Amino acid sequence: MPHIFSYRDGDLYSHHTMDAMPEREKFAMHGHEWMEILYCINGSGSCLVEGIQYPLEPQDIFIFRPGEMHKIILDPEVPYERIVIHFIPELLSSVDPGHTLLRPFTDRPAGTHNRYSLADHPESSLRTAFSNYRFEQTPNVRLNLLSRLFLFLTHLEGHYQQAQLDAPAEGLPGQLVAYVNEHIFEDISIQSIADHFYRSRSQISRAFQQATGSGLWEYVIIKRLLAARALIRSGQPANSACTACGFSEYSSFYRAYRSHFGHSPREDAPK
Repeated sequence: MPHIFSYRDGDLYSHHTMDAMPEREKFAMHGHEWMEILYCINGSGSCLVEGIQYPLEPQDIFIFRPGEMHKIILDPEVPYERIVIHFIPELLSSVDPGHTLLRPFTDRPAGTHNRYSLADHPESSLRTAFSNYRFEQTPNVRLNLLSRLFLFLTHLEGHYQQAQLDAPAEGLPGQLVAYVNEHIFEDISIQSIADHFYRSRSQISRAFQQATGSGLWEYVIIKRLLAARALIRSGQPANSACTACGFSEYSSFYRAYRSHFGHSPREDAPK
């Protein structure tokens, strides 16, 4: 996965990357605590977001909010080149305290309105944010990145209401994902979900796996862990975050946290 460009600090991470022969197993279903913008320069396949499958084509832009599970499914014969920008919402607090620019990320159901196709809108002002995207590791690289990010977010918010976006999936898979997200921190189980939909556990598990590319309970645990990590980083005690995010036992929470993030909850607490 050679980086053409890469920059990282505490609240902003960006890279321009190209895989000549993308390996599908390297692009697993995942979620994280960052906002993400993905600009596909070249590639062929699809993007699975919360059970909704979108086409993935050159000049597509995808946006993901924290905790929004997604997976890129690629044609291994087509080189995959992309620009990715990750940032935390607090990055905008000083210039946009009301977080108006984050409405396209936050003011929608999970898995909907994730894709913007520049190929369908060749005159789109969104294109300008990624034109001639080339940076070197200089003292001004952060300023350049922030300028591009603010420009993109401003244009994106302007396009948000009238853009022609993909509609969410209907039927059991879409209903399953919506229901799980609505009750993610409650005392749910695969059996209780199966009972709600009047289906067997195997039917529910199979439908969820096909829709999201993830096991149902794996999906729930990752979502809860991401939410708990955000609470811990904001200053909430780990045991309180554990309870708030649906874990019944701290010991199981601790093991899952350490397994997923590679360190203990305490290490994410503010110093």
